[in-house]
Amino acid sequence: SVDGLNSLESEKFVSFDKNSYQAMVNDQSRTPLFEKAITNRLKSAEPDSQVVLDLGTGPFALFAVMAAEAGAKHVYAIEASADAAASARDVIRKKKLEDKVTILEGFSTDVTLPEKADFAVAEIVGSVATEESAVATILDASRRLVKDPADPRS
Repeated sequence: SVDGLNSLESEKFVSFDKNSYQAMVNDQSRTPLFEKAITNRLKSAEPDSQVVLDLGTGPFALFAVMAAEAGAKHVYAIEASADAAASARDVIRKKKLEDKVTILEGFSTDVTLPEKADFAVAEIVGSVATEESAVATILDASRRLVKDPADPRS
């Protein structure tokens, strides 16, 4: 189990308190690996050519910031929690990345992007992929929001 995990029945999704998000950000067994994967994927393409989708960006918009700073053309960061989305917008504003990152509030299954992404970034929180409806969410996003879902790099 993850400390700080909250199940919000009224909103039908799982959320975390800010301390839990901060612990995820500071987790040296995972965060550098995500950053390396995002950076390597962006470096494998023409500069400033890749659109990135960040599913469940959280209050720090961590992966969205990583992608923007690593050279993404644009990042669409989706967050279901209104509080986390507001915090993510503040982070993007403070880092002056508003031209590169768009925070979209809502469930990814209800969101339509202005353009399809070249690849998606998502983190499965918990011990199994069925937590947070991750499998269904990622499959839906892959089919609807990513340019070439058959490409394993997507």
